[in-house]
Amino acid sequence: MTVDLEQLKTFCDLCSTKSFTKTAKNIGVTESTVSYRIRELEKFFGKKLFVRMPNKTVDCTEFGNEFYPQALNVIDIFQKNVRESRRSLLKGEIKVSAGEIGGVYLLPAVIKAYGSKYHDVSIDISINNSQETINKLNRSLCDIGLVASIDFPDRILGKNVIIEPIAKIQYGIITPPGHPLLTKSTARITDLKDYPYISRGGTSGSQREILKIINEAGLSEADLNVVVRFEQSSSVINAVAEGLGIGVVSRAQAARYVQGGFIGFIPLVTGFSSYLTLLDRWRGNNPLVNSFTNFIKYYVKTTGISF
Repeated sequence: MTVDLEQLKTFCDLCSTKSFTKTAKNIGVTESTVSYRIRELEKFFGKKLFVRMPNKTVDCTEFGNEFYPQALNVIDIFQKNVRESRRSLLKGEIKVSAGEIGGVYLLPAVIKAYGSKYHDVSIDISINNSQETINKLNRSLCDIGLVASIDFPDRILGKNVIIEPIAKIQYGIITPPGHPLLTKSTARITDLKDYPYISRGGTSGSQREILKIINEAGLSEADLNVVVRFEQSSSVINAVAEGLGIGVVSRAQAARYVQGGFIGFIPLVTGFSSYLTLLDRWRGNNPLVNSFTNFIKYYVKTTGISF
């Protein structure tokens, strides 16, 4: 006669609930199955683990109380070994296409933490704008994407791609130091009308979100004094720092430059929220990719990171 893991899990749960009914519900079996597993354990040890109480609950015997922490330890050791064996089976390469926000401000920290657990998985990152990432997903040139927007006029994102917003993006107006707008704690997109404006390329996810904010105010970019347009937000930031005008970027993109005193950042008040979005062309059907996408979501949730 042997002891199996399900018997130990049932025993530990019953120690906690002290109720056959609650334990049956917790582990998804019938009460008779709970009773059978406990009887089998008691036969194995030749000792009672529980005594029935008048109020239809149970209580641990002295032996049951002594065995409880040992059973928890056995379960923990087993589960740790299962996790390690699963990790050792995960090998290969995951191709990721990401915009600047996801690729620069999220993935490096995620990959460092992920790599400490999954040593045989390599991550190949290419930094592309959102529209390029969508095109790569549609052509199966990458496994997952991280984009600031999927809202493009000519976007055709494959129906088989899972779309999941994972972290909020806070956009704001950036200005040179000492700019009049820096007296405000928050800004409206209409504040852009009064100053030279530095814009982004049309295939940028951030640019698509910024245009939505502009349109929400009843404006178009044609109503602004656009003096120059760049493909990269870093170019926009450097141009603002040089005094060419003002621009709009995310808080994450501006943070280091603000800390260095090169620019100022005023959060935009808008009527909708923007998110960093995770795109999975495998739709959860690739265990290797799942290990990474789940880790990304776990990292975002536990750190509370936003952009």
